[in-house]
Amino acid sequence: MDNESNFWVWYLNHTEPTYIENAGNAQELQRRNSLNLVKRWRNAIDIGSNVGEWTRPLAKKFQQVICFEPNPNFRKCFKKNINEKNVILRPYALSTHSHTAEQGFNHTHLNFTVGDTEPRIGNINCRSLDSFELTDVDYIKIDVDGFEVPVLLGAEKTLRTNNPVINIEMKGTKRPKIVQNAREILRNYGYRLYNKVKSDEVWFK
Repeated sequence: MDNESNFWVWYLNHTEPTYIENAGNAQELQRRNSLNLVKRWRNAIDIGSNVGEWTRPLAKKFQQVICFEPNPNFRKCFKKNINEKNVILRPYALSTHSHTAEQGFNHTHLNFTVGDTEPRIGNINCRSLDSFELTDVDYIKIDVDGFEVPVLLGAEKTLRTNNPVINIEMKGTKRPKIVQNAREILRNYGYRLYNKVKSDEVWFK
């Protein structure tokens, strides 16, 4: 990459990735806000890693970053963007259990409920985060565009055992019930809300 903030991205109705300058700067404030709470720098998990905008800066701080991105077009961009040796990319959507689901996508995000005008790009494999039995997890970023609840329900053991700092995107004005349920799950796991930056919320124990 010519610049650490430049990324290959994927747009709806495009057949190839597009190179965008300074695409990685959009959420720098959110990253700094949540990383201030991290006490150890072992494993980070990037759930909904998209094209790697968060992955690259996380890889510079943590010993290892485990990424989950089910969209094959985003993964194509991810592999062009991310060369760090301490990054692992898993082609799964995270949910409550192992199953397959039909996948479509909008402009930038994954959607499992496919609208009539959205392209279909095949079935994806879903697993729970707990099924990976990850240890030494100090930080988790979650950006799953409405699927926060199944992701959190499938991560209970991981969260209760490791107590990572969590940065989770919550678009409450678009889906207030989902956000309410996700917050309740986090509280039940013993988490407290630290603060919010735009639509991102930081939770910690």
